[in-house]
Amino acid sequence: MEQSDRYTRSVNAVIDYVNAHIGEPLDVGRLAAQTSLSVYHFCRVFAAVRGESPARYVLRRRLELAAIQLRNAVGRPVSDIAFAYGFNSANVFCRNFKRHYGMTAEAYRKKEQQERKNRPSPRNIGNDGRSYSRYFCPCKSLKIGDKIMECNFEIKQLEATHVVYCRHYGAYDNLQESFDKLLRQVYPLGLVTPESRLATVFHDNPEVTDVEHRISDACLVVDGPVKAGGEVCSATLEGGQYAVGRFVLEWKEFEEAWRSMFVLLEEHGFSCCGLPFEVYINRPETHPTGKWEVDICIPVQAK
Repeated sequence: MEQSDRYTRSVNAVIDYVNAHIGEPLDVGRLAAQTSLSVYHFCRVFAAVRGESPARYVLRRRLELAAIQLRNAVGRPVSDIAFAYGFNSANVFCRNFKRHYGMTAEAYRKKEQQERKNRPSPRNIGNDGRSYSRYFCPCKSLKIGDKIMECNFEIKQLEATHVVYCRHYGAYDNLQESFDKLLRQVYPLGLVTPESRLATVFHDNPEVTDVEHRISDACLVVDGPVKAGGEVCSATLEGGQYAVGRFVLEWKEFEEAWRSMFVLLEEHGFSCCGLPFEVYINRPETHPTGKWEVDICIPVQAK
């Protein structure tokens, strides 16, 4: 394995470890222990790959996850959110939050609530005027401006999904480069078949995380755990309760489809509790009008 590939895999392992242990102490020594590197060498490698120190990454990640909670769990005390994401006191959290976002946590929460009220949002419409009907019918018609978007929505149990992936940093528009790199490296392993499905795992909320700091994984779904090489890593997306929405979309409609899914979560009393992903059921060149058939999958828990 080339040294650069080894470093990439080490950084990926640490990012995954941070995601899984975000509420626990995450000092640099503990992070370096997830690799085969010394603390000094690990810090240099991580900063070179990510453009920020490990400590800065952990702090930013905690603040962004806390910001999502402030937006979505409006009744949850700030102190509870602080402790849930690894801060040892509410004062430390509030000081760092204000430094990062330029306002207090409470001011951020109020600002987001007001903007959400003013923001046009997809609206679930149906032929049946009875309000409870939306809970029984998986076929949803969502009005977005003057356009109607159709979705088949359900809350269901998903089995664990095994993937191999190349990690992507930055704008989602450039994900194709990571998919190309992934497929070039796994094709010789016999993992790519006409039935293969691609997927993207999203680590961040684009309304919270700046473009340059976003992380996503360009994935190939595989039958079981695979020992990959080079920059390609393997992972298992946890099984459990998911909100799954199937859409048929043009590329420019993906953002609204995701927004629609979160509107449906709110309507049904659920919230996101993990890393969401999308699975591409077809390839657009095989669709009569060049559209994507895609499942948007969001791990959920009842509010």
